[in-house]
Amino acid sequence: MAKGPRWTAEDRKRLWKMVQEGIPEQEIREAFSYQDAKGRMRIMSSSEFALQLKRAMIEAGQLKQRSSRNKRRTRHVYKVTNTGRLTISDFAAITGAKPGDTFVLEPPRGRSKAWRLVPKE
Repeated sequence: MAKGPRWTAEDRKRLWKMVQEGIPEQEIREAFSYQDAKGRMRIMSSSEFALQLKRAMIEAGQLKQRSSRNKRRTRHVYKVTNTGRLTISDFAAITGAKPGDTFVLEPPRGRSKAWRLVPKE
């Protein structure tokens, strides 16, 4: 059975106002005490405080949420030639490799299927 939210938007507004007034975290957490399933009074935990504070700041417009910038990464497709060679024209730009650097191709390890191109030591 799912439990309902412990703190409402009104509670978060009150929490944000208390934070702005400079009330210490411990006093705010004690003000937001609740009864647990056994009927004992519990004060808000520090992790609950942090979560509710973040939600309150978002609701107050203090924090802005935005989607990830890296959603639309362009994927470069490289083809292997008939002779088994792979030409990567932008390799130096991507890896920062300099002319004359040498690399070794390592086979996959463990359950991985990814081949690794590592600098030769």
